[in-house]
Amino acid sequence: MLDDLELMDELDSQGMLKLLEDFPEQIEEVVEKLELNLLPFKPDNIVVAGMGGSGIIGDLLENFLLEGVSIPIHVNKDYGLPSFVSKNTLLFVISYSGNTEETLSAAKQGLKKGAKVVAISSDGELEKMCCGKGVVFIKAPKGYHPRAAIAFMFIPVLEFLSEILVYDPDVALIDTLSELRDLRDEIKVDIPESENKAKQIARRIHDKIPVIYGHSIYSAVANRWHTQFNENAEVLSWYGEVPEMNHNEIVGWVGDQHSDLFIPILLRDEQEQERIIQRIELTREMVFEKVCDDVLEVWAKGETILARIMYLVYLGDYVSIYLAILNGKDPSPVKIIDELKKKL
Repeated sequence: MLDDLELMDELDSQGMLKLLEDFPEQIEEVVEKLELNLLPFKPDNIVVAGMGGSGIIGDLLENFLLEGVSIPIHVNKDYGLPSFVSKNTLLFVISYSGNTEETLSAAKQGLKKGAKVVAISSDGELEKMCCGKGVVFIKAPKGYHPRAAIAFMFIPVLEFLSEILVYDPDVALIDTLSELRDLRDEIKVDIPESENKAKQIARRIHDKIPVIYGHSIYSAVANRWHTQFNENAEVLSWYGEVPEMNHNEIVGWVGDQHSDLFIPILLRDEQEQERIIQRIELTREMVFEKVCDDVLEVWAKGETILARIMYLVYLGDYVSIYLAILNGKDPSPVKIIDELKKKL
């Protein structure tokens, strides 16, 4: 089924696979076209407000800069803002549609508190709100699902931080583009399942409930896999973190009679700390291999942290769409989300 290109094209009504294949070029386009001329600003803290496919930007940023920046970063997924937000806060408000009500509420409060606001959207109320208020507004191209527009929201944030001398992403972006292109050549749609690890992972997950575990810089990636399975493949999934799961979830794994319905997916990195390696290996041996039919380990590639994070994000996005195809689902619509928003 995953090698039937006509069937896949028929199911994929809005061309999600084509958009995904263009991901490295989308990153390159943002870097080439983005123009920022800013006065230096040294924030006391950084807050990223967003929900869903836009909100994952904050999660990725927090993980990515975990060890590289001394400025505290807070990810905000609510109507309100933390009390510490002030004129010395750099506040990113990200809503691809521009109409996400939680993000609009946070933006209003940020403006009221005098925070340095940077807004990213393709259209909508957020753009109107920012007009004439001294807000830095970065316009994303229209026509994408928010979860498929990550390049147009995440890369501008990195470039902005570079402009105000918080972080220099140039070397990391070069490495990232190289790794993403190499990975694409291995997992794009016309590579047969026998040679395509993304299709093979989707096959192993099929008819199971995936539970994705990340550690340190990969907790947000685990969340990304989880939400992409939810939206693209229309399946339930969960995600967690090592070592936190060693202090609670392993009890549920060994004690629940339904554990065999799940498949653990462990996001790995050759540069893991020794204690993390020990915890993962012991958890696999003492827990997963005793109660699960299968356990997956997925390894990051790349010289830089950014490359390794984006490598796993890209791989997971492909897996989620291949899983949708196996389930006979169109990976584009999210009808229940749209219906809920209409009733609010």
